[in-house]
Amino acid sequence: MATLTPVSVTLPEDKVPTKKMVRDIIGTFLTKEWQSVDPETLTMSYHASFANAHCPVERPKPATGTPVETLKVFIKFHNETGGDIEVFKHLVPSKHEEALLSYEYGRSGLGAKVYGFFKTQDGTLGRIDEFLDARNMEPEDVEDAVIRADVAKGLAMFHAMKRSLEKKAVEPYYEAVINGLKKYHKMDKLKALGKEGGVSMDNLVDYHFGARLRKVVDKLESIGGKAGWCIHDIQFMNVLVKNDSKEGESKVVLIDFEFVMQNYRAFDIGGHFMQKMFKWFDEESKIANCKKYTEEEKRHFCEEYAGQWNKLTGDSDTGDQVFLESEYGYMLAITFDIHNMLWFMSEEDDKDPLNLLGLNKLFDEFVDQYAKLELEDP
Repeated sequence: MATLTPVSVTLPEDKVPTKKMVRDIIGTFLTKEWQSVDPETLTMSYHASFANAHCPVERPKPATGTPVETLKVFIKFHNETGGDIEVFKHLVPSKHEEALLSYEYGRSGLGAKVYGFFKTQDGTLGRIDEFLDARNMEPEDVEDAVIRADVAKGLAMFHAMKRSLEKKAVEPYYEAVINGLKKYHKMDKLKALGKEGGVSMDNLVDYHFGARLRKVVDKLESIGGKAGWCIHDIQFMNVLVKNDSKEGESKVVLIDFEFVMQNYRAFDIGGHFMQKMFKWFDEESKIANCKKYTEEEKRHFCEEYAGQWNKLTGDSDTGDQVFLESEYGYMLAITFDIHNMLWFMSEEDDKDPLNLLGLNKLFDEFVDQYAKLELEDP
């Protein structure tokens, strides 16, 4: 079902579909009942972000009998807005590969089923997924040991899964991100945008992230850091907590695979610990009002991760080994976010003070962690 299928729909200029368009797209794949649904009876909403838009759609229950097809689906539209970050274009999955990845993940029972991958007459690519009865994870959720363990096991399974994607080496990612960070080093435009936004970015922009990141990677390599299929964009919005999970079933689902590629598993693990402090889509503050991950919570997470990883790979990694890797992974994930936010600032002339404050918080976390691990300054 991850084969690209043309649909006989042309989206309007603003790319917002009508109810009939949505019915026709879904009916291309779910042919038994959705094709004959009256579009006016559909309940739908459309939400656009910088790179994608999504649209939950629900049809009414049939008046008689049990429905054969699902009543609710989730449509993702890929907007051609230039939202792709240039330095990663040769590394990240194509939209077709992302759909295939999502399809494989759904078939494994770990994620949402993929009903179809489509292209409209105007060239818009999109995907129809199972609608999950779930909510976005909140920082407080990982203070629950059961949810924390499920995230750990979920990441281990994702990292170790066999994929149909081409397995590329880890190093090209670091060449790309280090070169990207060098581009923004000492950039006057970024300092000026900070001043216009009322938040000084001078210290961050003058800081040589690239050279320090290279030292972090070298250290991680020297302690035997292991690689896997990493999500990279591991913010809490990309982890769903099920509203009603069955007994013995994971309470969480991982979503959003646009940046999936090979990397050190420590990236996602350390990134998960770091992302507890941020709520990137909050309109009042990008910095979460919560306590940081404690060392005890991190070590519990790493024990659960190691157990699941070993079960899948036959390795005999310890929680201590995974924890040590994650200490360096914390900085890998920070530099990914910093690079991408500086790219967005530069491309879009972004000077939103909330974003700038979030960037400075990331900077502080990197500096503190670098000092804590006693890495040499370049």
